[in-house]
Amino acid sequence: MPHLPLAVRPRPGGHLPPLARMRRYVTWSFVALAVFTTLVLVVTLLAEGASWWLVAASGVAGALVTAHSFFWERRPPVPLAVAGLVVSYLVWLAVPLGGQNALLLFPFGLTVGYLATTPPLASWRWVAAAVVAALVPVVVVEVDAAAPLVGLSTAVVIGLLSLYGICRLNRYGFDLYLEIDAARETQSELAVMRERYRFSVDLHDIQGQALHVGRLQLQLADKTLDRDPAAARRHLREAEQLIVQTIAETRRLAYGERTLTLAGELANSAELIRAAGIELEVTGAPPVGHPADDLFGHVVREATTNLLRHAQAERVTIVLGLEFVQVVNDGAAEPMRGLSGLARLGERFAAVGGTVTTRHDNGRFRVEARAAAKGAGGAPRPTATRAGAAPAAAPAASSGASTGTRSA
Repeated sequence: MPHLPLAVRPRPGGHLPPLARMRRYVTWSFVALAVFTTLVLVVTLLAEGASWWLVAASGVAGALVTAHSFFWERRPPVPLAVAGLVVSYLVWLAVPLGGQNALLLFPFGLTVGYLATTPPLASWRWVAAAVVAALVPVVVVEVDAAAPLVGLSTAVVIGLLSLYGICRLNRYGFDLYLEIDAARETQSELAVMRERYRFSVDLHDIQGQALHVGRLQLQLADKTLDRDPAAARRHLREAEQLIVQTIAETRRLAYGERTLTLAGELANSAELIRAAGIELEVTGAPPVGHPADDLFGHVVREATTNLLRHAQAERVTIVLGLEFVQVVNDGAAEPMRGLSGLARLGERFAAVGGTVTTRHDNGRFRVEARAAAKGAGGAPRPTATRAGAAPAAAPAASSGASTGTRSA
């Protein structure tokens, strides 16, 4: 039996969790059963005129099994277990001496039930041994008084197995409660881990892109410092502004105030791409209120970071549709490797029925993200996108197309 989890311990303020209430209910049910049966046994023995030592021994056995009831689901103290087993069996041995009360079996049977359902003695072998031991006085009674052996033996076996079954069922139910509670704790831990993972991904998206672009700005400042100090100072100011903006973004992320949108990422990426001297063309308009708006924003951010880091791009085209976003850049001499960010985004899109595909063709690298299209009934319908398929037709320029000129 494992140590009791935190879920069975009292909470601050004295409130008990459900598992603790269940354990307390079963414990006091066993205690009440032991006390009631012991009282009935003692009163019955007194009414039958039994010897004083049998009445006293029965009371002691009942007290021991009552104390043992507080440990029904875990290993009891060894002295308590040994004393309860020995005294209760001695009481049962009084049957050949005239103690014909069937309740004499109760302390021994319940003690065996507790021990046989609690490690290290949790085994059917101990139950079988207890049945054999309990049949010894029955055989003696049959020899001395010619009592019906089969009937008495059957009653003893049924009585012991019934008490064992009660303990076994309660222990089985409690183990199920423990497993459910452990699963609930695991689910809570996984939720925390997922939130931490989401936070780390967002932090990588914010700082990874900013650090790379800042490095480019510093390199440009270094190259233009001698021939154009004014341009160098401009690049330094842009790098400083980017750092300040990144600090603010990180603070908003830490306090849960940051909301990523496709429109916001388009504006941010356009600024970064043009600052790097790359021509940008945006065709179409971002969908308003799309459920995957934040995912589309992540795709634009990740694609921008990758093309700035891995390609020598001179022209970038972003195509926006109702259910897709496509980013195409030139200057990709060979397929980009290690795009773990896009791979993670692909998993997130797949979870909502969408896809993220990439394609390298003749020095051009394309990233396309598609969300689940809505069917006639409004239910999401997964849209399969094959890597290498032709890009979807862009909306007409009149739907909000805008172009950017290349900056030096």
